[in-house]
Amino acid sequence: MTIATLRRFVRARWRTFRTVRKAVFASPPALAVPHLKSGKLRALATWGAARLAALPDVPTMKELGYDVEYYLWAGLFAPKSVPAHVVKTLRDAVRQAVQDPEFKNAMAKIETPIAYQDADEFKAWWDRDAQILAGVIKRIGKVEGK
Repeated sequence: MTIATLRRFVRARWRTFRTVRKAVFASPPALAVPHLKSGKLRALATWGAARLAALPDVPTMKELGYDVEYYLWAGLFAPKSVPAHVVKTLRDAVRQAVQDPEFKNAMAKIETPIAYQDADEFKAWWDRDAQILAGVIKRIGKVEGK
């Protein structure tokens, strides 16, 4: 994701917003979908690599030609001092919970996709995402490079 890409997207859309005196609303699907269904908001794009099941007609930023991919996520962390057997118990419990049909149904009801990743997979994703975001922050001048 580059700042120039994001600026092009915002500038292109801002002309429309400024003309009709509307605001931009960025949110997770669970918060946006009710407003979209009610007609109070119109979706312009989603941030992820693929379209959302809850919004199949809404293109991704990449589909619109903008090299932007961003996710809102939640993770479970433990201090390094937690014994390995306790960490394993926690990992097993979370893995089992996200596979539970009741949990899946609850997430589907609030239009929240599940993208479970165990520790190694999540760490690899985290490292890539952190590197991308650090580059963006440096480019906008908020921190100096090391």
